[in-house]
Amino acid sequence: MITWRPERLAPYVEKLVWLGSGSTEPFTVYPDIHHVMGFQSIGQVALVDGNQITPLEPAGLTGIHQKPKVFQASASYSSVLIYFRPEALYRWRLCSPKEISDTSVALADLGLHLTDWDRLLDPLYAQDPWKLLRLMEDLLWSLFKGNEIDLWASWAVNRIYAERGSIRVAQLAEESTLSRRQFERRFVERVGVSPKSLAQIVKFQHTLQALQTTEQLTQLAIDADYYDQSHMIREFRKRSGTTPGQMSHLYN
Repeated sequence: MITWRPERLAPYVEKLVWLGSGSTEPFTVYPDIHHVMGFQSIGQVALVDGNQITPLEPAGLTGIHQKPKVFQASASYSSVLIYFRPEALYRWRLCSPKEISDTSVALADLGLHLTDWDRLLDPLYAQDPWKLLRLMEDLLWSLFKGNEIDLWASWAVNRIYAERGSIRVAQLAEESTLSRRQFERRFVERVGVSPKSLAQIVKFQHTLQALQTTEQLTQLAIDADYYDQSHMIREFRKRSGTTPGQMSHLYN
């Protein structure tokens, strides 16, 4: 795996990730605050839902998702994933973040002309991951360089992230001199999910990371600002499909 953060894409993209080879065992992707664009040049990745296996499009876009998803890849594969900041797709001419929330769409269905992008699906590029990533950077820059980031949305997302999700929507609305209803409507339009949902995902991700270094669930619930341990367990199960204790055993 290679992770790269191109400086000129920083207002729009959190990171570019190249993945190659791997296991055919199913793997779980937990809720995150990023919209993700993916290109599959070798092999295939499929969404697993019980006994139903649905192959993903070679080039697609997934909005912020609020529940865990299970995927399965072929033994040999090469993928480039682009993790967009929550507010990055607002004003993008091809779709709005609200339209792709909790769903995946093929880039071709969004009307994106794939002639230039077809090179990303060429198996020859997979032989040189850095060449593939730099090509991805150039194509993204040509697509987004004229897009202005909404400063209000960026402020709201950063406030939620800085507080690790532990901030009331009413407080955010007050700070932005809007009613709660106005704030929520504006936020959903620009990010794709409600501010409460984004805050819950941020808090979940913080808890998930903390589980890698601690088994003290009571203290973890306090640090993550849950009402109590049972509240943390309930919210964690909703986002992961398992309990913090069960997840902790995977790390410790």
